[in-house]
Amino acid sequence: MSQVFFAPAQPKKLEKSSSLPVKFLEAAQRAGIAEAVAEKDLVAIKIHFGVPGGFRSIRPQFVGNLVDLVKRSGGKPFLADTWGFGHLEHAITTGLSYATVGAPVLPTSGIKENDLRKVKLDDGLVFKEVEVAGNVYDADALITFSHSKGHDSSAYAGALKNLAIGCCSRTMRKALHHKESEERGAEKFQWGMADIAAAILRKFKGKQLHINYLMDITEFCDCADWSTNPFVPDIGILASKDVVAVEAASLDLINKAPTLPNSIADKYSLKPGDDKFRIIQGKDPFIQVRAAEKLGLGSSKYELIEV
Repeated sequence: MSQVFFAPAQPKKLEKSSSLPVKFLEAAQRAGIAEAVAEKDLVAIKIHFGVPGGFRSIRPQFVGNLVDLVKRSGGKPFLADTWGFGHLEHAITTGLSYATVGAPVLPTSGIKENDLRKVKLDDGLVFKEVEVAGNVYDADALITFSHSKGHDSSAYAGALKNLAIGCCSRTMRKALHHKESEERGAEKFQWGMADIAAAILRKFKGKQLHINYLMDITEFCDCADWSTNPFVPDIGILASKDVVAVEAASLDLINKAPTLPNSIADKYSLKPGDDKFRIIQGKDPFIQVRAAEKLGLGSSKYELIEV
């Protein structure tokens, strides 16, 4: 059973040490950042930069604090996301730059998205070869810092989506989305996500950490140039070495959470215990979790440990 460390959004004390931007670092430390990051490691922090118009992505204060923790652990961090040069401009607009977070901001696969590594997958559920983003694959350690939210294609988007859509070539993204038009397309899309994640994470055995940001949870991805009201209260931040466990725990916590008025929850009369993303998107968000588990990326059985 994998361990998932949980820093709740509501502070236990009204002081800085209990505030979430500080408290989540304890979750990352207890989850094993010191084992994942060695002295002088180049550490890719895979994050979604967000886009102008959207405003629910991870706030720079959290990113900057994580960067500082990686540095204190001996690593040399950089932020990475896809879409080439243009998305670097988006990062600046949404508040992510060396000046604000203390780390370089790089495209995952180069300014024209052509810096790629081909990885074979004999056991791939959909893909037998994956074109992986070079700047991520060449790092010594990998941290995913993912905003948990909805997604039209996969129902839910967290760490697996952050990797699968954000760390591959344009060709792979098109091939992945093409699967949606096939029979059992919703399943094949999520199976393909798991394949791409496997091609990346198998390179980082013992050198990875996954952090999920369960705040500002809406039904839309951060690639949209608008934002809607969150449909559940802020929950907190999870950290684990196990990408499957952190995704399963994120979905479970969101499903258990109460709902907020003036949100998509009103349309579907959502309540605590509902499989919320499945109801909203009409697709099972746990397909990706089961697929990643089948590929040996982790366990859906977890112990949730509050910090």
